Amino acid sequence: MLEQIRSLIAAALTERDAADEAVKAILAAAETEGRSELTEDETAEFDAKRDELRKIDDKVAELRQRESDLVELDESRKAADETRKALGVQTAVASVKSEERTYRPDGDHDFIVDAYRAQFSGDYEARERVERARDEAMAEYRSTTGVFGGLVVPQYLTSQFAPVLRAGRPFLNAVSSMALPADGMTITIPLGNTGTAVAAQETQNTAVTNTTYDENDLTVPVRTYAGQQVVSRQALERGTGIGEILLADLVSAYATKLDSDAINGAGTAGTHYGVINTTSVQTAAWTGTTGASLVSAIHNAIGKVNASRLAAPDLIVMHPRRWAWLCAQSDANGRPLVEITPYTGDNVVGAGAAAGVNAVGSIAGVPVLSDANVPIVLGASTDEDRIIVTRRADNILMEQAGSPLGFRFEEVLGSQLSVQMVVYGYSAFTSGRYPVASCVLQGTGFKQVLS
Repeated sequence: MLEQIRSLIAAALTERDAADEAVKAILAAAETEGRSELTEDETAEFDAKRDELRKIDDKVAELRQRESDLVELDESRKAADETRKALGVQTAVASVKSEERTYRPDGDHDFIVDAYRAQFSGDYEARERVERARDEAMAEYRSTTGVFGGLVVPQYLTSQFAPVLRAGRPFLNAVSSMALPADGMTITIPLGNTGTAVAAQETQNTAVTNTTYDENDLTVPVRTYAGQQVVSRQALERGTGIGEILLADLVSAYATKLDSDAINGAGTAGTHYGVINTTSVQTAAWTGTTGASLVSAIHNAIGKVNASRLAAPDLIVMHPRRWAWLCAQSDANGRPLVEITPYTGDNVVGAGAAAGVNAVGSIAGVPVLSDANVPIVLGASTDEDRIIVTRRADNILMEQAGSPLGFRFEEVLGSQLSVQMVVYGYSAFTSGRYPVASCVLQGTGFKQVLS
């Protein structure tokens, strides 16, 4: 139990780091421009991130209290044992323990097998265990990442594959997120085209400026992402952990594909889905061969977003190998361009850790996100990667709560004792609300080998 709680604390702190970086970027943008007030968009984003930080802090405080309670109980138990040993007391002490979880790593029952038997075999005891596990999870956790079509996955299982899920979608975890509307397969977002105008009145009682506001509609498709695995009944009924392995892999694949398409995927009917392929997104060229020239190109992209969006970018997304390459670069005097902990030097233009995924550092004060879903096979010779400079709030992910929300079994070939495991979910993503809020770095500089 203690290790599970500490795992939840670590996950919450990772979420907090991302939210805190966003808050710092908002404030840094205002300070850079010498402003004492935030813009309307910045204020809305600041308030949202501040509320998110408060919720995460409350969650961490609650988990830390539970951790402290368990540690205190363990220490008092050890102290009592030492005292008993010192006094030579051998009297057996009766203890009252909490009831064991229905599903646990060393338990007698397999969650996936029970869920399967409850559906196909009418196994009353299996159904009862699944329902009891759901009640246990909902009683302890106000919300859980393991909800699949009414089945609440035991926490020890989610703690095993949740890190894979987070690693599978770093970019989507960093951008603006909201609930998907309950109905419909398209989302319509009004886009301002021609704005109103204000001008000084020439003289009293003369006409004032009048410009009609005009808008266009951005239509975003709701996409269904799904994966399946056909498995034998024997594997589920007599195998050890087969269902758990398959479920974890399906969920990981779901997250990775969703993130990959949000970066570089193309939608149907000409509606671009990923940032790189979004119509009217800005581009900047990198044709150099040095780390310094890449940093210069990144500054150019930052300037383009700032000038066109009239707001500063707060996220740089690149492949882990490109970030590692940049961390290894130095200037003409042999000084690193990126300060790597625990190195303390000067002349650096960025800082962070050389390895890792998710938030790894910063360049020019803008957080850098390392995401392995950034493509590395683009360009005429399919040997180029890309770097995205963007604003988190202008990349919108609408996702149905609990996605992937479907986890079910379907009997596809009863005569062959084959069963299908299916995971699916609904989502909509767009960078088209403000395409100029993103700038994609491309060019021959990216031909450099990253292996």
